[in-house]
Amino acid sequence: MNSSSKYDKSRPAMPEFYMPAMWPLDLQNAIVDWVGAWFWRRRMRRLLAQDIEGRIRLGGARGVVEQGAGEPLRLIAQRRARWLRP
Repeated sequence: MNSSSKYDKSRPAMPEFYMPAMWPLDLQNAIVDWVGAWFWRRRMRRLLAQDIEGRIRLGGARGVVEQGAGEPLRLIAQRRARWLRP
């Protein structure tokens, strides 16, 4: 059996230095994804508010920003996880 075939490619690689007292990496990645998703959605909502107030013009990007502002955090976090850790 090839040594590379027994490792699951979809799981993140173990860090070079890992101690048992460290947080589980999956939990840490999930928290980072949720916080990043929250910040991204908040940014989309701010852009939309600024466009409504007339301070900026989104133009053709308005539809994308509206979609991002109304998207559930769960979907944004999943997309972010796929983008960061393919």
